[in-house]
Amino acid sequence: MTARPRPLMIGATAADPKRAVYIWNAIRKYFNEAGLETEYALYSTYDALCTAVLDGHVDIAWNAPMAHVQLLLQSPGACRTLAMRDTDEDVHSLIVARADAAIADLDDLRGRRLALGVDTSSELYLLPVAQLAEDGFNVRSDCELVELEATEYSNLQSWVDDRTIFGAVMDGRADAGVIFEPWLGYLKRRHELAEEDIVEVWRTRPYCHCAFTSGPGLSDDTCEQFVELLVAMDPDDPEIAEMMRMEHVSKWVRATDDGWNDLMGAVEKADLVGKIF
Repeated sequence: MTARPRPLMIGATAADPKRAVYIWNAIRKYFNEAGLETEYALYSTYDALCTAVLDGHVDIAWNAPMAHVQLLLQSPGACRTLAMRDTDEDVHSLIVARADAAIADLDDLRGRRLALGVDTSSELYLLPVAQLAEDGFNVRSDCELVELEATEYSNLQSWVDDRTIFGAVMDGRADAGVIFEPWLGYLKRRHELAEEDIVEVWRTRPYCHCAFTSGPGLSDDTCEQFVELLVAMDPDDPEIAEMMRMEHVSKWVRATDDGWNDLMGAVEKADLVGKIF
């Protein structure tokens, strides 16, 4: 295998700078000790990160779903899906309601108040709205959409998140809300709820969430070397165990573009290609 002229550059965002530095220092150390010389760069936003990928400054990006899909759509066949966490595989978005709201299915939801994320959120808007339409439910005409105040994060991005949506369901501002399934257990515990207090009204098809995206100039050999080393990470290795815990991963798994097909279709339908990462 021909030696690379420079270290492999991995890019990520620094939404939580202290955790991000710990995580990526550990990942860099792991790859360097395994023989793949690696550096990393942290960006303030996915827009900046993905621009760096397309410009050739970053070889591999650790991406949120929207950013990953935008790279796939903007460089067909050039940027590729490499791998993801086991916790990113076959996830769902749910519509949930309080048990006392008398909403058991989509027919019960008609005419009621529904809380969603912002209209560029992959899991809290785009995917569920597109798949609800396939099931004959139009969120703009079949229910009343609840407007919730967005939270501004340290990177200056504003989002209506799962906690805000679930809070609106619990305090009665909304009759039902869309939640990313991995958050549901935490939210029930936070609100001290029993299992029977919350009803699942509907769920999306399974889809994949965050992913490592290769840049357009990365060779097949380097992609394969990166993935082989990544999936070989041992969660019992004390050198990397804390990093994997912080990254909410038990093991890394190979991935292909297929797990993001539904989101790519939703982004195209919403005319968002290239407009937001």
